[in-house]
Amino acid sequence: MKFLLLVLLSLACATFAGAEDKAAADKDKVAMVEYFLKTPVADLPSDHIDEFIAIDPEILPKKLRKKFAGKKFELLTFKRLAEGKKKGTIRSPEADCDTPKDNKSSDIEILKLAGYEELFDDDLICVEKETKCTPHDLACEFSLQIIAEDKGKGKKKVVRFFMHKNDMMMGIVAGCRGKNGVGKQTNFFGTMKPLCQH
Repeated sequence: MKFLLLVLLSLACATFAGAEDKAAADKDKVAMVEYFLKTPVADLPSDHIDEFIAIDPEILPKKLRKKFAGKKFELLTFKRLAEGKKKGTIRSPEADCDTPKDNKSSDIEILKLAGYEELFDDDLICVEKETKCTPHDLACEFSLQIIAEDKGKGKKKVVRFFMHKNDMMMGIVAGCRGKNGVGKQTNFFGTMKPLCQH
């Protein structure tokens, strides 16, 4: 009996110690998230970004979870944009290409937290005219997010478009919009503008 009590006590101590270690680890992760949220991407320690992205949001206080999701999506977007720059300005999207799962979001609040800006039909029409990139191409090769927003029972969904402000294609959008309103052409467009080949 005494031996059994000692075993149970030992197990209880080990469980308690394990819980303490996990609590300490979780506290460190919360501190990391708080630091990342208040720090510009350019100033973040690059050797800890993967660790930040891997954090389970369930360990975070509820007030941090949405902001964490926004920062995480921002970092994943920057990674994708950096990989895209290596491809150059001329892209050849596959007909059946799709946006990688980690780079896709249907949450408009998260997109705005991550630095995305809304585009409109006129923007996309002009971009396609200038670059031959369809919305599908922009989603595959660049950072375009296409969201079917539910407006309630019995109402048609509204399609909205968002693109990251640092995407090279936003230069084309700016040229399309011009200084005096959407659609006014400027001398922005040059020989090095992004293009899609089909």
